[in-house]
Amino acid sequence: MDYQVRFLLKSDLLICSKTYTDVFNRPPWNDGWEREKAQERLADIFYQPKFVGIGAFTEEGTLIGFLLGYSEKWVKANHFYLNEMCVASAYQGRGIGSSLIDELETYCVDHNINSIYLLTAREGLTEAFYKKNGFNSNTGMVMLAKRLEANNQ
Repeated sequence: MDYQVRFLLKSDLLICSKTYTDVFNRPPWNDGWEREKAQERLADIFYQPKFVGIGAFTEEGTLIGFLLGYSEKWVKANHFYLNEMCVASAYQGRGIGSSLIDELETYCVDHNINSIYLLTAREGLTEAFYKKNGFNSNTGMVMLAKRLEANNQ
């Protein structure tokens, strides 16, 4: 399948929101995103100071996958937080996600970014995908969360 990979622009936010809701409102996620809420979430990422977005497009210009994140300065290194990634359901399993990761890795090397980190569901298809693409669990770190009752919506 022919597709092109390019960096995303702020003007791609709306089409990313559509793809995002299409993907994450289906199995295995079934998240129930409304387009406006998804757009707000993705805008929060798009407008990070060191934002990077990479999209895969068909020859006709249809967005079929993307990743979003931003780089952060740490004590002795630069890290990239891969905040969101998705590939349209009809195009999954064709190497598009791996191509997006490859493009991100090239960008990171070119910009002196030493590592990429992300959060994903444990022991699912997404964890297997990331491990296949060279990611490992970090045994020195743990994700913690605290629910705040007054803000539970």
